[in-house]
Amino acid sequence: MTDSVPNRSEHAAASSGTPLDAVVFEKLMAEFAPFEAAPVVGVAVSGGADSMALALLADEWCRARGGAILAITVDHGLRADSAQEAQWVGNQLYEHGIEHVILRWQGTKPSRAVQEQARRARYDLMDQLLADRGIFHLLVAHHAGDQAETIAMREMRGPTPLGQAGMSARRFMKHARVLRPFLAVEKADLVATLQSRHQAWVEDPSNRNEKFERVRVRNRLADNCGPSSCRADIAEERRTLEQSIGRLLAGCVTLHGNGVALCDRSLFMTGHHDDTARIYAVGQVVRTAGGAGYMPAFDSLAGALARISENPSARLSLGGCVLHARRDQVCVYRERGRLDGAAVHQVVTMDVPADVKTGSVCWDNRFELLLNRADFGGLTDPWIGPLDLCDVFHTKAFRAALREIVPFIGNLPRAALASMPALYDKEGLRSVGGLEVSELSDVLSAADCEPPSGRGKFAFGGRWRFAPPVPLWESGFKSSPKPDNLLA
Repeated sequence: MTDSVPNRSEHAAASSGTPLDAVVFEKLMAEFAPFEAAPVVGVAVSGGADSMALALLADEWCRARGGAILAITVDHGLRADSAQEAQWVGNQLYEHGIEHVILRWQGTKPSRAVQEQARRARYDLMDQLLADRGIFHLLVAHHAGDQAETIAMREMRGPTPLGQAGMSARRFMKHARVLRPFLAVEKADLVATLQSRHQAWVEDPSNRNEKFERVRVRNRLADNCGPSSCRADIAEERRTLEQSIGRLLAGCVTLHGNGVALCDRSLFMTGHHDDTARIYAVGQVVRTAGGAGYMPAFDSLAGALARISENPSARLSLGGCVLHARRDQVCVYRERGRLDGAAVHQVVTMDVPADVKTGSVCWDNRFELLLNRADFGGLTDPWIGPLDLCDVFHTKAFRAALREIVPFIGNLPRAALASMPALYDKEGLRSVGGLEVSELSDVLSAADCEPPSGRGKFAFGGRWRFAPPVPLWESGFKSSPKPDNLLA
């Protein structure tokens, strides 16, 4: 196996670090508490020194609490010996009694931005596995050297306050949270940890290939900057800023299950000491409401705040969303004109194995429609599109019925309702994301819209879920008056 099991003596000569023990690792994990009484934790393990050290330390930490880890290796299929290396990792972890799963990135591989697309695929695969296994935590082994490289790369593209603070110690995927306990730990200490345990690791040749930006930055830092911990205040800076962002979101944002966010106007008032946190808080809202993976550029967000702060009735487009100021609130919703053709008319298929009863359909990267086979069997040529494709949506009676029966939604701007997801079939409108079946039936009845012939009531067993790729924030938000409508 090429480059798979390194010569330990070479790394022994290069490493002058201090091994981490259970006491040190417990302090690192305390930053992410609380955990379950018997925590089960996923660990991303590539086989490198960083992730192997993380797997061994996390395994001891979980076992001491009556839990366990699930080690996950993603085989990207980008190198000829990647499958063999993934199996080697599994064999090594088996010796420690650690469960190991190999996930494979299937399909055609990209020719450009390979590392970025591989990273996205890796996290998507692990997130789905964790959801299937009911695991909420994923540990990854980014260390102080990775942090320094990330900051240097961001500064090359134009520094922003949060970018200069580096990677967050925690972030959220759709189903699980990513935890980085090693961000203040030097790589030499992780190598020393494995050496003290006589544990081998693999070396990925791509880590030495200067066609990748991160490798070039790493080499430059090694030549010019010395130790990667030259900014010991990075973690504290990021923690302080994130706490401010979280407080603003918790106090000022209401996120509804139809994908619309209502923000107190005070969030957009500039001229305060925490203006940077306000800009990022609005960026989080736009990213989530628009179903995007990243928030808009910092300068664009700052300009939006300035306009709304100065104009009580401002309405502007940003990041695929509309920021609509009115009275004492700013409504943030998906811009109807930014939906692509596939989202405007997306055919629904029940593409799941015959022995699986339930399937899901993603729409506009924001919503999931959960269907079981019985529901799907009752649909004729089903498709998903925005709500404004339904004729009744454009009637005054429909809007009046919404205000009476579902006031939280009915009082939203009409344009905010236009991009809500709706399920249609040959018979007409069947379901709307953010509305319960009974609410939709009552609204349509009040608007004098009779059920199509032969269909009877608007009964439908499927379920909508607002599920953007990145959640709004960690916790602590006001919810709509109907919490059962929300994505937990």
